[in-house]
Amino acid sequence: MQLAKLVQPQDISVLLIEDSQSDATAITKAMIYGEPLYNFIITYKKSLAEGLGFLDGSTADVILLDLNLPDAKELKAIDEVHGLFPDLPIVVVSGYSDMDIVHQALRKGAQEFLIKGECSGAAIRQSIYQAIIRKKIEQSYKRGDKL
Repeated sequence: MQLAKLVQPQDISVLLIEDSQSDATAITKAMIYGEPLYNFIITYKKSLAEGLGFLDGSTADVILLDLNLPDAKELKAIDEVHGLFPDLPIVVVSGYSDMDIVHQALRKGAQEFLIKGECSGAAIRQSIYQAIIRKKIEQSYKRGDKL
């Protein structure tokens, strides 16, 4: 697989799992503000159970995941999503800024970790692009493809 094939323009389906409507609105507005390279198709779910239910019947290219959900606190959400959908890139967008939580989240399968209120729309978009590309490269290596 050539690297150029990993970054072709396309629509990006984003599953945003966030319990706060105001945070979800702010994240969504930030993502679509400016001149994104891709068209984002955003599905919003308020709990981990709703998000996993969506993934049972639909697909997403990436998950934006909060770590403080009504049904999953801290790293439980990553464990569940990564356990059920290991090939799906996860970008954490959380109010947690403790570096221990950040490192644990990345070790458990998150591709990126953003802190709410400290990231711009450009940073969110860039994290999404990078997470998708990193996951594709990881899958290519697992299959033994040459880049």
